[in-house]
Amino acid sequence: MIKRINVLKGVGRFSALNSTPGSEGDFSELNIIYASNSCGKSTLCDVFRSLDTGNSAYVIGRKQLGSNTQQEIVVLLEQGQTTRFQNAQWHERENCPPIHVYDDRFVAENVFIGHHISLDQRRNLYGLVIGDQAITLKQAVDDAEQQLSSATSALNTAQTNLTRLIPTGYTADSFRNLDAVEDVDNKITEAASGLKSAEQTKAKAEAIQARSLLGAVPIAEVPEILESVLNATLDAAALAAEAKIRDHLAATSQGLPIGWVKQGFDSQTSTACPHCGQEMQGLEILEAYRSFFSGELQEQERLRESTRSTVRATFGETAQNQLRQVLASHGTERDWWRDAAGYEFTLPEIGDIASVLALLQEAYQAVGSALDRKRANPASAISLTGEESAAITTWSEKAAELGAYNQALEAINTELRDRQANAGVIDLVPLQQRLSSLNAAKKRHEQETINAYAAYGTATNQKNLAQQEKQRANEALREQSNQLFERYGSRINDLLTLFGADFRIVNDGVTFRGGPSGQLAIELSGVRIAATPEAASDPSQISLANTLSGGDRSALALAFFLAKVEMAPDVGRSIVVFDDPYHNQDRSRRQCTIEQIHHLTGIAKQCFVLSHDLEFARAVERRPGTQAKTFVVNPLINPATLEARSLPPLPSQAYLKNYHLLHHYSENPADHLGHLKQVADTLRVILEEYFRLKFPKAWAENDWLGDMIRKIREAQIGTPLSLCHPLVEELGYINTYSQRFHHGGTGEVADEPEARELKTYVDRALKVIHAGGNI
Repeated sequence: MIKRINVLKGVGRFSALNSTPGSEGDFSELNIIYASNSCGKSTLCDVFRSLDTGNSAYVIGRKQLGSNTQQEIVVLLEQGQTTRFQNAQWHERENCPPIHVYDDRFVAENVFIGHHISLDQRRNLYGLVIGDQAITLKQAVDDAEQQLSSATSALNTAQTNLTRLIPTGYTADSFRNLDAVEDVDNKITEAASGLKSAEQTKAKAEAIQARSLLGAVPIAEVPEILESVLNATLDAAALAAEAKIRDHLAATSQGLPIGWVKQGFDSQTSTACPHCGQEMQGLEILEAYRSFFSGELQEQERLRESTRSTVRATFGETAQNQLRQVLASHGTERDWWRDAAGYEFTLPEIGDIASVLALLQEAYQAVGSALDRKRANPASAISLTGEESAAITTWSEKAAELGAYNQALEAINTELRDRQANAGVIDLVPLQQRLSSLNAAKKRHEQETINAYAAYGTATNQKNLAQQEKQRANEALREQSNQLFERYGSRINDLLTLFGADFRIVNDGVTFRGGPSGQLAIELSGVRIAATPEAASDPSQISLANTLSGGDRSALALAFFLAKVEMAPDVGRSIVVFDDPYHNQDRSRRQCTIEQIHHLTGIAKQCFVLSHDLEFARAVERRPGTQAKTFVVNPLINPATLEARSLPPLPSQAYLKNYHLLHHYSENPADHLGHLKQVADTLRVILEEYFRLKFPKAWAENDWLGDMIRKIREAQIGTPLSLCHPLVEELGYINTYSQRFHHGGTGEVADEPEARELKTYVDRALKVIHAGGNI
């Protein structure tokens, strides 16, 4: 048990907290600590909680604001042992017995006293109920979970190592079942060679089908009309007219050609010259024009130029390039069929391409030269020279060879068509599958794969065993946990009955999904109440938000705590701490709360009750057969004190009435707007009553608050009234304020209180009263 708090520095409201010296300040089996609100009760609870759990955060989070004091706590245990909090951690706390703390933090973290039940609360509830009774089973579940996690990780690793070895198209099972193949390496070589040959053949067949046939060679032929064009002549009249026109042009112009005259003649519409406008009727030149341009010469020129165009198209540069390309492509195709398709054929012999083109060019030049001479002498017949005749004859012979060449190509193309038609489509799939199967069979029986399958099998078996072990551990824990929850729920319902509650809890057992959590629900009048956040947020649904009163929820929270402590296996050596357990409960449950505290005091090692309710604190103190120790926290002096002393006496009924009036106004000013003067009058009255109650022998019968303040100010150090010296200044302010409302009987007009200002002074008066509890 805890004997005393020797040191408490820099925590909460306390720069330091001093206990009463000597054994008088030691704690006993039952300890009642009386302190007003905001005087450090919750700070002490967090100190107890931190001491129990070893979690220094509860103390660190309570560091005194605005202070550089290093936090330090020294707690004296029985048999002279101590535990110390220094440098943000506890030391030697292993000697401290278990501590169970009931306060607002316990309620918020563990009990569904709000409008819905959170998942964290369910998990915390499980931890409260399961306790040490199933710690071995819970550890078995944790161990099984760890083993399963390790086995799963090992299986994933083994599966990854195996998967990278499994060929495409196989599963782990189908790959495992492949038989070994004798002489597999040679068979793989043969299969690979066969597949490669088939792939080449398939590629050639496709190329053969896509190949073009041999194109025919274009053959240039000398126009049959060439001889007629060269042998054409003109009559004498046309020749005389031409001579006259040429003489006329020579005499009258500077070398204009006959063509210029012809343009004018063709556009003539009268006997006037179309160029100069001179009248030509009766002139010899006009008759010469008509004779020369009568049509015979023009027809001869048209045939000559037409022949020239035909020769250019069939013998000229474009024709020569086309011939060159066709002959070259034949050689290319011959080589491709031989090299790529394995088919050889021989092209007809026509000599090299250059010699063929040379003959074509010579014939082209011979015909062109003859036509040029004809143009210069249109009236005379033109004969081919010996060279021209030889060039044309030689080409005609080569043209005959080219014709035979084209006929030979037809036979070659016929063979090529047959080969294209007969090029079969080869199915490579069976060959590919054969090679793939052989490679897979070889891979399956390599040592690396054998080892991978062995590791995979071992990991699979280990995971199966781990899953079975976890299931067995969960079932054992679930069975034990459900039994505990049944007992726990039954005890809570017994306590709720004692508290006079008209609802009960229903046990739904334990779930391990997402971590173990307790499943308790509320049932009111035989109807289960929804405990989800969704239900609580919908006012049209019945939920915890609109069925349980604040008092009901407080009673439920206390029942949870009481049942938890009673069922703790170490309750006989435990310390139990209550912080205002009667807070927010209906008065009808006050006595039952006291009885349960007395009951726990009897079965636990030590009990602390912290309360701001003087009447409740005095009632808890009176436990039959127990010498309770009472303490009062005085936070007004520095350092604050945890003084071992009797609790203050209860005030009179008049005092209680006035106290409740001020307290209610402080909490709900709007309810008293119609009688603010009454509240203001009560300020002085309640302080006078309070000090008469605290120091009944210090005042004269007619002393009022001003007299009391004067006597306190003048009190000698060491006298009872000197303990009130810290209150003198504040009492003076409150008295001055209250005097503004007490002059009605003297003829003066009393002020009317302002509600917000009045609340400030009401709070200040209550603070004086609360602080005075430490006097």
